[in-house]
Amino acid sequence: MTETAARTEEPGAGDGEIRFDTSGSTGAARRWFRLPHQMEREVELIGAALVGPVDRVVNYAPPQHLFGALFGEWLPRMARVPVHQAWADPYAPLPVSPGERVLAVCIPMAWDLLRRGLPVLERASSVVALHSSAAAPPTAHALVGRAGPLLRAHEILGSTETGGIAHRRLVPEGRGAGPWQAFPDVSFVREAGTPAGAAEELVVRGPRLARPESGTLPPDRWATGDLVEFTGPRSFRLAGRASSLIKVNGIKVHLARVEEQLKALLPGAEWVALPLSGDSLTGEGYAVFWAGRGGEAVGVADVRSALGDFPSPSRLVELAEIPRTPTGKPDRTALLAQADGSSARP
Repeated sequence: MTETAARTEEPGAGDGEIRFDTSGSTGAARRWFRLPHQMEREVELIGAALVGPVDRVVNYAPPQHLFGALFGEWLPRMARVPVHQAWADPYAPLPVSPGERVLAVCIPMAWDLLRRGLPVLERASSVVALHSSAAAPPTAHALVGRAGPLLRAHEILGSTETGGIAHRRLVPEGRGAGPWQAFPDVSFVREAGTPAGAAEELVVRGPRLARPESGTLPPDRWATGDLVEFTGPRSFRLAGRASSLIKVNGIKVHLARVEEQLKALLPGAEWVALPLSGDSLTGEGYAVFWAGRGGEAVGVADVRSALGDFPSPSRLVELAEIPRTPTGKPDRTALLAQADGSSARP
């Protein structure tokens, strides 16, 4: 979900609306307002579909963000169960009692902490993890494989503007993830005549769309910016971002597929590909950033070889680590600043 900051009872907001401020990392910073019944509906919907009964919540998502507010504040209050706000002190011992049913609310940094706390989690009778805000890291897939069937996990696709759109099981390493399944109250707006299997922008309707500060009502629909390939009336696979489709020397390049290829061929590093406008050589280009994991060295020649099927990136930037926003997404502004200061080219 989009990085946000939440405040309640904003002056000028009506009916107890709750304000969320988008960070601007995926667009211009804006304010959005959600009604209490929308928050309750989302908790009930996802709680029934994915979570089930719980006795304790361990929340790693800051509650000023929508994901953390929903499952780190609203769910515990509605279910009348204790919540451990692990985001405030991530290294504090987990307060899990024997036989408890635990919900873990996860962003990327949470998974390594859960791995370290696995002996404590094993006291529970069951652990359900919800993951949102960014792609699940390799540690998440490894932990699901190691800790199952005690631990089961679900990814949620959504944003501040839409709330949860769809979900899928988070699977162990080496298993292909299934398609995203839409939540029951979400519908899609599609153009007639789109060829089967073709990528199209994900446009959604539903009762949980947020009201923008510029309007008196939520929008009728919301274009998410995600490119998807529908696998059924209510299921799809992500193909990338509409903004990640660029042309280099007239050749279309999906930057999401650049990242997928690098992750598949060079799994010893984290990868991010971002568009660059006004490249002096190609007119439109892209930069590739990477940070090695576990001491495994990845060099420029490795990147060039792995991207042999793609037009060459304009910049190759190796970093000690990928800068991230508080919710774990790659920090585009910080990365592009690194690209501006880099002269590395393939």
